[in-house]
Amino acid sequence: STTTTNTIINTKHHDVMVADVFRKLGVYPFETKDDAGGERYNVFQPGHHYGYQTNKKSKGGSNNNNKPDWYQTYSIDLLYGPDHCAARSIAFQFIHQGALMRRLH
Repeated sequence: STTTTNTIINTKHHDVMVADVFRKLGVYPFETKDDAGGERYNVFQPGHHYGYQTNKKSKGGSNNNNKPDWYQTYSIDLLYGPDHCAARSIAFQFIHQGALMRRLH
């Protein structure tokens, strides 16, 4: 129903909800970082990851209350700057132009 859908959408993000279901079923993700700790699956564009900072009132990192944002909260062993993205990253979200993705690889 619309009410149920709106409640779900306003309660949690879909990926967190799926993780909750998997956890209840005893299914856990495996590590997808490379040996150096770089992320292979990146949730932002490369430039955002490169400049990401925590606990700053700037682009990326935290909100205006100096509290950790969702990415900082849910990331494990988060690396910053050029170390964040794996040298052989597999995916970046929000890349909509094929030419840009080809240049990244």
